[in-house]
Amino acid sequence: MQELFGKLDMKKLLAKTRVLIHPTVLAAAATLALAVSLGTQAQQSQMAQPAPAEKTAGEQFKNIQVLKDIPASQLLPGMRYITTALGVECNFCHVDGNFPSDDKRPKQTARQMMTMLFAINKDNFDGRPEVSCFTCHQGRQAPMGVPALPVEAVEPQFSPLAQGAPTLDAVLAKFAQAKGGADALNKITTREFQIDETRDGHTSSVTAYQKAPGEMYSVITTPQGTSTTFTDGAHAWVTTSRGSFEASGFDSIVLSREAQMNPIAALNGYTSKRLRGQAKIGDAMTWAVQATAPDGVAEFLFFDQQSGLLVRRMIRDRTIFGALPVEVDYSDFRETDGVDIPYKITWYTNGQTAVFVVKDVKDNVPVDDSKFVPPAPQSH
Repeated sequence: MQELFGKLDMKKLLAKTRVLIHPTVLAAAATLALAVSLGTQAQQSQMAQPAPAEKTAGEQFKNIQVLKDIPASQLLPGMRYITTALGVECNFCHVDGNFPSDDKRPKQTARQMMTMLFAINKDNFDGRPEVSCFTCHQGRQAPMGVPALPVEAVEPQFSPLAQGAPTLDAVLAKFAQAKGGADALNKITTREFQIDETRDGHTSSVTAYQKAPGEMYSVITTPQGTSTTFTDGAHAWVTTSRGSFEASGFDSIVLSREAQMNPIAALNGYTSKRLRGQAKIGDAMTWAVQATAPDGVAEFLFFDQQSGLLVRRMIRDRTIFGALPVEVDYSDFRETDGVDIPYKITWYTNGQTAVFVVKDVKDNVPVDDSKFVPPAPQSH
């Protein structure tokens, strides 16, 4: 032992050891250890306790009805989604400065739409938000129940009639004058067209024959063969290598409108005509007239305010699931035998564009009356 500690004074070492194990020092150390232990336990206890439950939207905000049970933090993001999906601001549904108010009708409508939306997703998608406000609205106040036309179809910008706007009769009278007048139109009983039709990037040759008042027969030649179309103004037929069948929908609408040799006389057969407003189409301002055609189809007819000519039709082809849009633009007007006719006609429907460019026109030519006899219907 003496060798191990060398010259170290054993008495002093023992004295220091007694100081280190003095009861007071031991008590202080025990107190510190206990404090650390209790602090750790308290921290662990706090971490183990669940966070306070978030308030619901109904608890935090006033007059919440359909969305009262969602977390309060989700209400404002949901409202932002609605404004984006409809392309509106908060004051479309809410009263400025008084959001709980129910004074605005759109707020009542919004509640009904939310209820419907949740029911659709619950019943069909296990509650997942597969169907949303944007599904139907797509950035517009009114639902988009009609499929969009191709992007090249310029959408009209409607505006109300201003003071001093012409009457419906004045708009139609100017149209008749612009076309060349009733006398010039009545002198033409038949017409032959040579036309280039371009559809889906492919161009076909068309020879079309019109016969007053509303019959038309066409021969379409393509690399795949020849087909014919016929309309008597009320019904339309198509004949291809697969046989003959009665046309419907888009084909029937196109053929019956293109057979209107005398558009002035044709419009006389329209009912419920109303001057609804004006609309800008491209750079041109037009008068918008709503009317119902003899086949029962509603149309918007747009007459150029400067020239008076009919430059567009907007038609809705009704189906069991909703309406399909059909639209036609008339342009490149030229005078032929005293009558202004469009040398370019562009038809649009959902996902399809067909451009007809007139190459040659002959009026009052002999036509084979046998061509205007409906074919015997066959299966496709």
